[in-house]
Amino acid sequence: MRRMKTSAILLSLLIVATNLVAAQDSQMAELRSIQYEKKDSQIEVIVNYPSDIPYDSFSLMNPHRLVLDFMGIRTVSSAPMIDINELGIVSIRSALNRPGVARIVFNFTDETPRYRIEDTESGMTITFWKDAETEAGMEQEEPEPVVRKPVKPPVEEKKEPAPTAKKPVETETTPAYYRNEDTNSTEKIMAIGFSAGYLTLQDDAFTDAYGEGGVFFKGEYSFYLPLRTKSLDIWTGFTFFEKTGKTSITQEDLTLKMTDLSLALRYLRTFSKFRPFVGAGIDYVVYKEYLPEDYMIESVGGSELGFHVQGGTYFDPLPYLSLKIHVKYLWCTATENEVEVNLGGVEYGAGLVFRFIP
Repeated sequence: MRRMKTSAILLSLLIVATNLVAAQDSQMAELRSIQYEKKDSQIEVIVNYPSDIPYDSFSLMNPHRLVLDFMGIRTVSSAPMIDINELGIVSIRSALNRPGVARIVFNFTDETPRYRIEDTESGMTITFWKDAETEAGMEQEEPEPVVRKPVKPPVEEKKEPAPTAKKPVETETTPAYYRNEDTNSTEKIMAIGFSAGYLTLQDDAFTDAYGEGGVFFKGEYSFYLPLRTKSLDIWTGFTFFEKTGKTSITQEDLTLKMTDLSLALRYLRTFSKFRPFVGAGIDYVVYKEYLPEDYMIESVGGSELGFHVQGGTYFDPLPYLSLKIHVKYLWCTATENEVEVNLGGVEYGAGLVFRFIP
């Protein structure tokens, strides 16, 4: 019965949290559309989004790409892939790179063409053109020997750096601690969190003295593995549990304290704002049972290694804040006075996790 009540409480917390962020989430910005138009020897790309949204742009090589990141975007309604195949531009891709950040990627056949970015009332316009020599050569092959030279703005004009000037952040050799599979982006994402919940005891001797279980508190830290995927991470957690009880015959006070240091490998998937996960790992459990001073048996304690499996989901209402619910099952046994004691149990928890880029 207590387990059912605990599960109902955790589900209610998730529903309340979802309702709290629903109003704010509905007002988050939207990347509405991406359109392009060929004008003479130029390609003009129009991006429609709220004009007050900040953005960042940078270039990548091998292959050549231009990347635009838009902060504070919750929804991407534009087509995920737009084929162009003109002026050295192969295609345009758009997607959510991570919660709250939309990314547009321009793929090029060779070097990045010249371009300029202009802010507009409805978003921005990116204009691409070839350099003067290449454009002149292309015009000479046409029937009309008219050479069109684009106007080159002195300030906004950007050009792809030479291949020798490689920057670690722009190359594919940067360790991919967090990589978006759609846009090949690389971010170092770590997380720290705090949670609480209910731990059920499995050993009959414990349940007779302390009841079915009690409240635990947990701190956790995780980081994505340096692989070309954002689906695997290393997770560590520290759990503290304390419960008072009574001896079965004399009804004297007892206290049980347990700490659990966990290390696990987890697999995560992203579905919109939800990131479910499963994992398994090892545990180092330290326990101590405090008995009355004049009790017939001395207080006992020690430490043992165990094994656990876990599962749950994150809910991401904000770019760097997550709500988490989880279930963890621990196997761990110890021997006291030639009697085997089950230190394991099932924990149901909920908490907050903060993500950051170091």
